[in-house]
Amino acid sequence: MADTRGGVHGAKSPAGQPAAEPGGVVGQQPPSPAPLAPGTAAGWVPRLAGIAAGAARQRESGIILAGIIIFIIFSITSGGQFDTASTWGTIVGSAAELGIVTVGVAMLMVGGDFDLSVGANFAFSALVMAIMTQHGYPVLAGLVVAAAIGAGIGLLNAFATLYFDIPSFVATLGTWLLWSGITLVVAGGATITVFSSSAVLRVLGGPLFGQFSFEGVWWLVIAIVIGVVLHRTVFGNWVFAVGGRRQAAYEAGVRVARTRTLNFVVCGLLAALAGAVTLGHLSSMAESYGTYYQLYAIAAAVVGGCALYGGRGSIFGAVIGSVILSMLDTGLILSGVSTYWYQAVVGIIVVLAVAMHTRVGRLIRGGGE
Repeated sequence: MADTRGGVHGAKSPAGQPAAEPGGVVGQQPPSPAPLAPGTAAGWVPRLAGIAAGAARQRESGIILAGIIIFIIFSITSGGQFDTASTWGTIVGSAAELGIVTVGVAMLMVGGDFDLSVGANFAFSALVMAIMTQHGYPVLAGLVVAAAIGAGIGLLNAFATLYFDIPSFVATLGTWLLWSGITLVVAGGATITVFSSSAVLRVLGGPLFGQFSFEGVWWLVIAIVIGVVLHRTVFGNWVFAVGGRRQAAYEAGVRVARTRTLNFVVCGLLAALAGAVTLGHLSSMAESYGTYYQLYAIAAAVVGGCALYGGRGSIFGAVIGSVILSMLDTGLILSGVSTYWYQAVVGIIVVLAVAMHTRVGRLIRGGGE
């Protein structure tokens, strides 16, 4: 039966030749558009569009843009004080103290757990180090003891979470209150001041150059090391697997309990190291130091792209999140805004960040609009 569907591609002409395309020559394909020359302006447009589209699908890109906007706003509202070297020395210093804690919290969150005890860990470990130094013990010995205490608190958190099979949020809420109370008893409500010219303290948090101190160096080194472990090693793959689909990871042979335990230990260790770095910078420690670090560390990690339900996040994003929070703290002061607004602004930023990351996550999964 003859095909009566006129205009269908592939239909034969009476001579048996392919039918001509509309407006073309019989048997000839329509000419392909000429490629755009790479050197022309028109040739760069699709390339730039592709780069922009790829960047828009990265979780960190939005928060970097937000950081640039915050920088511009505070540079204007502070009368030019915000973009000075001395101001950024302060920002990097405070970001480093929180940032070291945040790196550990971010890694733990990627694995699907929380640690609300990092603030108490921060203060108690450094307080013991300060007391030891006051009583004539070598500063290095105090540092080792502080690191051991931090790792031990992390191990206790892992035990409480895994052995009793309770959510880490609840387990570490209890240990937060426990160590906060012990810190109050040990310190007696007093600030412990260290009068020492130890080279260890200087290297931990002393001046480096200008307004910048060694705190930023330690933060950078720790972030790079943990970033490599999380994103470039088998253990890092286990962390993402445990945080994303724990049961599937277990069935695939991942050592779930060991992975979660190591995450808690690393998080506790980094909280203690952050306290030691702060002691080196301030030469004093009190139970009130780091009081809200557990909340601000989670906020910084979330702002940087860590998912609250685990399986997603990056150390780079956590670093950017810490910088954002430090910028807000310093920028509000220089702009003449009451520091009481800091927590309110952080709360707004966290909500907006979660909304933005949710949107970006849909784009990455191809969800479209």
